[in-house]
Amino acid sequence: MVDITDDELQSLIRVILTRYGIDFTSYETGSLKRRIARAITVFNVESVVELWNKLLKERDFIYPFIDELTVGMTAMFRDPVLWSTLKNSVLNQFSQQENIHIWHAGCSTGEEVYTMGIVLSDMQLQHKTSALATDLNQTFIRQAQEGKYHLSVLEDYARNFTVYQTIHPFHHYYTLQEDAFCMNRSLTAHVQFKNHNLVMEKMDHKFDIIFCRNVMIYFDSKAKTKLLEQFHQNLKEGGYLIIGFYDALMPFIDTQKFAIYDLNAKIFRKIS
Repeated sequence: MVDITDDELQSLIRVILTRYGIDFTSYETGSLKRRIARAITVFNVESVVELWNKLLKERDFIYPFIDELTVGMTAMFRDPVLWSTLKNSVLNQFSQQENIHIWHAGCSTGEEVYTMGIVLSDMQLQHKTSALATDLNQTFIRQAQEGKYHLSVLEDYARNFTVYQTIHPFHHYYTLQEDAFCMNRSLTAHVQFKNHNLVMEKMDHKFDIIFCRNVMIYFDSKAKTKLLEQFHQNLKEGGYLIIGFYDALMPFIDTQKFAIYDLNAKIFRKIS
């Protein structure tokens, strides 16, 4: 694994920002160095300098490079306690509401979006829901839209699903295709998928629920505070923010703006 100095890291960050308008200045330094070192191996370049030159000379290289930097952490029905709480508590509060608006911020390859689609379908709320699923990684967005996943993860996803429990067996929601399984497209009929940079691009819509799970672990303290403020602005009064089990955001949560709704499920509620 290549060792990357602070100067080399800052040089790469400046190239990406000035040439492509993508800002990595808020990413946690150690994590970003590890991802860049992995990218050097994946793209078979000899050094940080060669990578720097490749970014300058090959304009289309930025797309696979960014995809490599933004590798996601997700699984269907990951952390079943969250999905049970949503079904048994949170979503019940919207049963009489005319419309439900949801934002999956940093949706990765879409497993969370399909999971929520199953929950909404079970509760007969999908028809009144509109959702936005966004991610910086364009390859992830395309896979999320397709909803196609390798068979190697099917057993784990099915195990998570069993803990959650629902009215249909897991195979009710997908079809098999050789070495993959494809989630039913009806589960995302209410979803718009969009490429979006959380750090640099504002969101103008208001939502009842915002998911941002295991995304902010890669951001520094300043970026975490900024994003929490943005999510506060994007939530309707009484709306819910759902974070990841590894995000470690408690020191950054403003208790004047968010109340703990369920700490085990990592759900917070806007209070002002």
